[in-house]
Amino acid sequence: MVSEETSKLELSLKCPMCGSNLQLIENSTYVILGCPHCKIYTRMTKKHIYRNYIEYGGNYIHLKWAELIKELYIRISGKAHQESNES
Repeated sequence: MVSEETSKLELSLKCPMCGSNLQLIENSTYVILGCPHCKIYTRMTKKHIYRNYIEYGGNYIHLKWAELIKELYIRISGKAHQESNES
């Protein structure tokens, strides 16, 4: 198995389960938001991001960063809520 190139960035956003800093992870296919401490993750395909969070205009490309991070955080918060209800 070939190791895939990834980039990791520690964010100031806190995990809704444990309060640790979340990580933003990018590989060739996905952008992933997750907590390395409690192991909850959510991901979004880059194809979805290109279609919904990038505006093309003239000579520029604008990434709707705040909207993207908000959507990922909503998803991970839902997973945290779901896991806490199952415990």
